[in-house]
Amino acid sequence: MIANLGKYIEQYKANLVIVDSVISLHRAEYTGRETLADRQQRLNILLHKLVRLTEIYNIAIVVTNQVQSMPDNSFGNGSFDPIRLAGGNIMAHASTYRIFLRKAGRNRIAIMLDSPSHAYSQVKFAISEIGVQDVGEDKETSSKYSESGW
Repeated sequence: MIANLGKYIEQYKANLVIVDSVISLHRAEYTGRETLADRQQRLNILLHKLVRLTEIYNIAIVVTNQVQSMPDNSFGNGSFDPIRLAGGNIMAHASTYRIFLRKAGRNRIAIMLDSPSHAYSQVKFAISEIGVQDVGEDKETSSKYSESGW
């Protein structure tokens, strides 16, 4: 699909492309540590194609990703949150903006992790029948994530 994406962008005059859960197929196809290097290389090629399409067509591409828990990484070695980005550093390096979305009861929290022009920040919001609504900042979560680097 990504190989022919330019054709579809032109055909439908797309300004936005959303790739949902980019890592899921790679995680399913490349299982086990022995395939990690091949998986990361394939993912790197895919992400660079997407970056190139943003440059050629002047469009926005939103890529969603999965997170994975790291139970061995909690509290003992300086990290306060045992969650990390699936796909490793390749995902982080290929992204211009990284926003972490997390459930907070009935609401959600969007945390700006990385941006060339925005400071680290977060916002609490809700999604309802009338759309997306700002519901204010959660101070406890704010301090938790600023300490952990998330």
